Amino acid sequence: MKTLTSLFAALLMFTAANANAGELEDRSKTFLTKIFAGQYEEAALMISVNSALNNTENLAEFGSGLRAALGEFKQISASSVNEDRRGTLVVCTCDFANGQARVSIVYDDRGKITTITFKPVASEKTPVVGN
Repeated sequence: MKTLTSLFAALLMFTAANANAGELEDRSKTFLTKIFAGQYEEAALMISVNSALNNTENLAEFGSGLRAALGEFKQISASSVNEDRRGTLVVCTCDFANGQARVSIVYDDRGKITTITFKPVASEKTPVVGN
């Protein structure tokens, strides 16, 4: 009976962790969509007060910098959630008119964003060689 109770408790914890991961994944997509739509004030509410990103100018710079480098934002084509030494890490692949960027968002234990980083995704197209 004790083993069954332990198994049930572990299952509940796993289900709660997956639900939390799904929630953070959805929040990340909403956050990025707000930034790329220019809704910086709304996006800033999702950031930890201790983060250097907690002002609209920094968010505007982040969003406009990505758009300047990669063109108009199209969609978020992939995402994943992992635990990181800094907190929960959500990685989103964002598609732009001229390429892709992988945006990493770290959440603290209160569900607030502490860190955002991005890395352009290298094109895997092979150059065409002439005859």
